[in-house]
Amino acid sequence: MNQETIEDFRQKHFENYKNAVLETLKNNTISLFDDDILSLLKKPPLDSMDAIKCKFLELAKRHKTIIQADVLDKILDDYRKKVITYIPSWKKIRIEELQKIITSFSPKKESDVIKLNKKDFTALNRKLKKKIKSDISVIIEKKIVKNVNLVFTKDIEEKNANVLFNEMIKFVSSTFLKQLLESIDFKVIVKDTTLINGVREQGERYLFTKMNSYLLK
Repeated sequence: MNQETIEDFRQKHFENYKNAVLETLKNNTISLFDDDILSLLKKPPLDSMDAIKCKFLELAKRHKTIIQADVLDKILDDYRKKVITYIPSWKKIRIEELQKIITSFSPKKESDVIKLNKKDFTALNRKLKKKIKSDISVIIEKKIVKNVNLVFTKDIEEKNANVLFNEMIKFVSSTFLKQLLESIDFKVIVKDTTLINGVREQGERYLFTKMNSYLLK
């Protein structure tokens, strides 16, 4: 086999390696958002797992007030349906930022492989967190804050309604949002580590084949 043919095989092997790393990134990001983060945003399988609904009902009970659970369900459904529509834009940010590192990789020596380090995620995750927080905050304001008074019955006293309204808004805009973002952060950190390991495994596989295949020597 002449040298030109060997170089063609090597280049093809390198291109396949890059594509495999890009696919690893894509699958990791899809799993992060369509499985892990979506599970935090969609309607829980049980009412007892619905943090917002449980808190609102608990506040109403504390103030000896009846609220319309069916109206609350509708408000929360609208919020969740809307917030989920932002997932594709969050996925796009992560894929595009990390893709730059992969596509720009050019080995300087035979043993060089694509690597993702924790520092590669710092700026990305800061940008992503800011975007996610902004998007969710806007949807909470539009879908919950502006409609929460609809859960009150007509016979509720104005003073009681105002107190209950303020406590509900404080919870959903502060405590709930903070807890949700912390849970999302944790999911992101776990998937970042998984991706780092996955890219390393692709590199090890690439080098093993490169060093042991008679077609590449």
